[in-house]
Amino acid sequence: MSKVTEIKQESIICAALKIFAEKGLEQASMEAIAKQAEVSKRTLYKYYPTKESLFCVIIERLLSKITVMRQIRFEPEQPLNTQLLSIARKEADLLSNPDFQCLAKVVIMECLRSSDIGELMMEKVEKLEGGCGLSRWIRDGLEAGRLDVPCPEIVAEQFISGLKAVVFWPQLMTNRTASEEEKSAAIHSVVKQFISAYAIKE
Repeated sequence: MSKVTEIKQESIICAALKIFAEKGLEQASMEAIAKQAEVSKRTLYKYYPTKESLFCVIIERLLSKITVMRQIRFEPEQPLNTQLLSIARKEADLLSNPDFQCLAKVVIMECLRSSDIGELMMEKVEKLEGGCGLSRWIRDGLEAGRLDVPCPEIVAEQFISGLKAVVFWPQLMTNRTASEEEKSAAIHSVVKQFISAYAIKE
């Protein structure tokens, strides 16, 4: 891929994200996206023949960001507290990242509108979680004899939800960004609760 092509595609994706966030997938038009991206409709259709194909790219970008941030490995020799604080910090930084917030807003809007898109997202996220997410870290901790967790998937979701309540949903719904003090408090709170409930005393 040439540099010019890469720049054009990036411009189109950014434009689509902005238009989708403003109007939703159903009301957005390819003409508006082309205008926002400052490219011809011919160029737009050359790379992305439909709005749906553009939206699929946005979904993949969202999942790619999650994948990068959730490449975590259980370290048997390291303290659980140290590992969990690092995991929670990375997750909180991802959840509050403005680009991630914008991506998430668009995807959530369309998931609410279309059950097919919602099912697609759930399927992709479940595959992601199974491979490199917190639930995998918990299962590895179980195998290492460091944790006692009845259902890794549910506990992982509870851990992430504790962070989302402070650093994700308020920002997404009201544009209120959590302060560093609030973010730090949320991180330490979910880690403390996890250790208290599931760490095997040594």
